[in-house]
Amino acid sequence: MITPVLLVDELRDFIEPIVQNYWLETNMGTSKPPQVITGYLPPKDPTKEDPDFPFVIVRLSDGTDEQDGATITVHIIVGAYSRDSQQGWKDVANVIQRIWTELFKRRTIGNKFRVEYPMKFEIPEDQPYPHWVGIMTTTWTVAHPVLEPALEGIDYE
Repeated sequence: MITPVLLVDELRDFIEPIVQNYWLETNMGTSKPPQVITGYLPPKDPTKEDPDFPFVIVRLSDGTDEQDGATITVHIIVGAYSRDSQQGWKDVANVIQRIWTELFKRRTIGNKFRVEYPMKFEIPEDQPYPHWVGIMTTTWTVAHPVLEPALEGIDYE
């Protein structure tokens, strides 16, 4: 079955190897590759000192089903940490560029979902310094439900 949730999971699995060798600064004075998660960052656990940043969040935004086909919009949110105002936004831009390049080299993931043009990204002017955030907006073509013949005795109208 092709579902929006399956697309988000496939996209997470696609992105993880792209960013695993790209080490970025954390607020703990260490470096690590971005964690890739779906939906939203988990609540902070006060017993752990695991930093949230850097991250890539794959978040379902919306979907449209029309006569000619169905599309799903997914936001890919990239977060980085840097006290250097000239490095933080570059880290975000570099992660976005890596993901963008790999997505459009292949255009299809999971043998089910096709990314479409245009792809948009934004690095908002207002940033929560020393945290840096950018957002990719991707649109995916997906199969829409197939009309089944009406069952006898059931009026669908």
